Amino acid sequence: MIRISMLLGILLSSNIHAITNYHQVRNLPSDKKIYYISKIIIEGNKTTKDITILRELAISKNQSITIEELEILITESKNNLTNTNLFNFITIEYNISISEIILKIEVIERWYVWPYPILEVSERNFNTWWQDFQTSDYKDFSRLNYGFFINIENFRGLDELIMIKFRRGFKEHYLLSYKNLFFNKRKTLGLNSQIELFRRKKTYYKTLNNELQYFNNKDAYTSKDLVINFEIVYRINLKTKQKFNLNYFKSIIDSTISFLNPNYLSNNQTQGSFYKLGYQIIHENRDNNKYPLKGHYINIEIAKNISQESPISHYEINSHLEKHFQFSNRWFGGSSLRSRITSSGEQAYFSHETFGFEDYVRGYEYYIIDGEDYYLSKTAIKYCLVRKKDLNFSYIKTKQFNKAHFSIYTSIFSDFGYANNQSNFAENSLTNSILWGKGISLEYITYYDKMLRIEYSINKLGEKGLFLHFSSPFGVNK
Repeated sequence: MIRISMLLGILLSSNIHAITNYHQVRNLPSDKKIYYISKIIIEGNKTTKDITILRELAISKNQSITIEELEILITESKNNLTNTNLFNFITIEYNISISEIILKIEVIERWYVWPYPILEVSERNFNTWWQDFQTSDYKDFSRLNYGFFINIENFRGLDELIMIKFRRGFKEHYLLSYKNLFFNKRKTLGLNSQIELFRRKKTYYKTLNNELQYFNNKDAYTSKDLVINFEIVYRINLKTKQKFNLNYFKSIIDSTISFLNPNYLSNNQTQGSFYKLGYQIIHENRDNNKYPLKGHYINIEIAKNISQESPISHYEINSHLEKHFQFSNRWFGGSSLRSRITSSGEQAYFSHETFGFEDYVRGYEYYIIDGEDYYLSKTAIKYCLVRKKDLNFSYIKTKQFNKAHFSIYTSIFSDFGYANNQSNFAENSLTNSILWGKGISLEYITYYDKMLRIEYSINKLGEKGLFLHFSSPFGVNK
């Protein structure tokens, strides 16, 4: 743990210390004349209510302001609107008269209703699925999921989100979710709610030699998980919000799993449940939360696990920090730090997933590294090969799709990670040791937050590999 603390200090001081200029102000008169915002015009929002756009603006009607201040606040407002993920294009312009300013906001909305079939691989990432598929001589299609998913974004034009999922196959998943339901007029107090059911015929019950071990019982379900989540959200200001969470988790497993790993639910149990009560504060100041180039992000969660059927009662602190900055015209830098600290040592197996799922050290995509505590640092230097280019498809009549954009970046990266494991560390060589991975990446970014990363990496074991990913290298915002 001493090594962890030392490394955390080094990483924080090196990765977070960068200084950047967030706003590029145009050449403007040097006088400090005060204007006032006489009108805000919004165009292009067929579905989105004006109030949804107005609440993301750092500018308000009748506000007194200088031109220099206006330029900065326009940049902030555009970033806020970008991070709603409701629009493909956003333009903010203004006209000046003698003493007043008319602000004009034009948006091109996204398509908000996505009913689509599910046909996907049920693996931690594409690379592990492909490896297993090759091993089966390209014949094993058992790890496929199928079903349908309905995603209703910007419901009622108020940035509300409804999700319905019906997925069968290797890992069954049933989901009903309603997010961003705000109660008050200012839209600062809201509710997120979600219920999920998972069923598996083949369940991983242990990690051995840094790989998952599976158990199946012919056509019978070997594990069932129920997850219920409620969140009260309070938006303090445009960039900062608090969440008060209450989660309920219940799991039922086959008796053979508890025999193979008595610590799966702890104490040889075949049925377990617990509550998780948490407080979370999130500060979002990035130019784009899906692929940031400038700004910073802070996410701190303090949680208490409350035992019910399972003896899980530890505290935990989860953190996610990011810093992004621009070196020059085409050069960018970025770093992130994720960590989890818990109050107790040995815990139930299913509760300490660490690396190999959503979070991973690049170069170790094929491995599972468990731990009660962990840290993960990612650093990248990017070069813009192709600046953002707009594409117009005149033959497509639907406005949400007839204008697109793309950009291409290349980067060099270095990742460090450490998982502190008190449970099964003797059986897994990569736990309780510093992990590092480095390499190069080619990244293609387009509209609707779609991304393709092709990475060539090398790890401390000397292993080299080419990996495909479809999300930000700095991980998922939780």
